[in-house]
Amino acid sequence: MDEYKIYKYRWVILVVYMYVAALTQMYWLNFAAIDTYLEASLNISAMSVGVLTLVFPLVQVLLTMPAGIVIDKKGFKYGVGIGALFTAVFAMLRLVNPDSYAVLLISQIGISIGQPFVLNGVTKLAITWFPQKEEATAVGLGSLALFIGMMVALGATPVLVETLGFQTMLLIYGILGIVGAVLFYALVRPRPQTPAREVEEEEALSNWEGIKRILKIRDFVILGFIALIGIGVFNGLATWLEKILNELHQIPMTDAGTIAAILILSGMLGCIIIPMVSDKIMRRKPFLLLAPSIGAIAVIFLMVAKGFALNMVNGIILGFFLISALPIMLTMSAEITGARFAGISVGYLQLLGNAAAVAIVPIMEVLRGATERYIWPLAFLVILMCIAFILATQIKETARS
Repeated sequence: MDEYKIYKYRWVILVVYMYVAALTQMYWLNFAAIDTYLEASLNISAMSVGVLTLVFPLVQVLLTMPAGIVIDKKGFKYGVGIGALFTAVFAMLRLVNPDSYAVLLISQIGISIGQPFVLNGVTKLAITWFPQKEEATAVGLGSLALFIGMMVALGATPVLVETLGFQTMLLIYGILGIVGAVLFYALVRPRPQTPAREVEEEEALSNWEGIKRILKIRDFVILGFIALIGIGVFNGLATWLEKILNELHQIPMTDAGTIAAILILSGMLGCIIIPMVSDKIMRRKPFLLLAPSIGAIAVIFLMVAKGFALNMVNGIILGFFLISALPIMLTMSAEITGARFAGISVGYLQLLGNAAAVAIVPIMEVLRGATERYIWPLAFLVILMCIAFILATQIKETARS
């Protein structure tokens, strides 16, 4: 009998996880894509519409660590299953009264409670079902699903509302949530019969002992600061990119939107290619160094590049290397802390990243307000990425051949 065995069924597990993960991001941004419609139809303010979206990062900050602890203690299927269930039930709850803002808000809060249980499960899945030579690829594909969900929310939601109506859109999205939960509980197995890699010995630790354990690991603490900067910078750029392009280079909003969409698409491609290359050469650190260095150069280029074509090329390069750093960081976190803490380590990185996003986005606007130009906010991002690069040089290579 083989000590380790790799099952083809691992890809079924990953695809089902990707579907559920994409749903969480679709529900996060679906109302952001139709904010004007909701203001008029529900007679509410723009801030009220914004709250329907803002509850997701806020709940993520509050629950990401507890969700990671549950995943580590109970396993991948148990933890992510909680998220799939919350996602499905509260997506359908929106149909109780689509014209009630209170019902929509309660439903969004319920879905957002499920989100950290889903997002924090990706490294646990990779470690449980995949050999190390495919670990970054699995995490990369899991991360890719998040951006697919965002694209569907922003692209499909306005079309569905315009052609079929608001309630029908909610019904379609609700059915997709139910399908996700059914597929997850029907097809996903907790673990393979024979492990895909060496299994670490379980150790009985309290929740806070586990957290204190990983925070004593020097390289993981450094990686946390890099995640804080990287996720925060991405959110800052994603939030203000259209205004930056319009103000600095007089690029119309429609063309700026195209550049923003291409940046995300390029990042999705990077989430596939970069982790595959990383697994092929069994190196993580070079790609962790590439992200902030190329990111800083691309942001400097964003300050001075004129015209649609140059900014389009710059957006492709920026998205490819900056966004693809996410699966590399998540993979490194699991390799540094070990399978025992795969869930909680991702939860910690998500906590720092979302907290940074909440801070960096308004800081950029404050800098812009003080100087009346986006040059200083962009310079602020360059400084942050230079700091991230210096920090990345201090981390040892985590991949083990």
